[in-house]
Amino acid sequence: MKPRLLADENTSHRFVTACRRIAADFPIIHISDWKAGAWLSAKDPALLMTLREAEMILVGFDRASIPMHAGVLTREGLGHAGIILFRRSVSAVAYGKQARALVDFWSEAMDWDWADRIEYLPRS
Repeated sequence: MKPRLLADENTSHRFVTACRRIAADFPIIHISDWKAGAWLSAKDPALLMTLREAEMILVGFDRASIPMHAGVLTREGLGHAGIILFRRSVSAVAYGKQARALVDFWSEAMDWDWADRIEYLPRS
């Protein structure tokens, strides 16, 4: 399984584990496990550009800065590979709820064109 989703450093390994309990081959990896953790604490624009090259979608909670940086990259013509953010209604420690929301959503969204797309879970 090639990961398509990257859980950012503000998510827990427990979230990734919960996703894989629901779907054993779920294509997610935690940022600390990706490239030997080299991108932990990276600046958002650099991470988004690297994920664009790797064709990986960022999953996380950073509703404050990630959408802003993604918008700048898109306006500059650089773009990003896609972002999935959890809404405030999803607790950062509700790993099961996070996992169910993402796995259910991904079954519908995996074939979408993710270039410059931002989605929020749960969907309204």
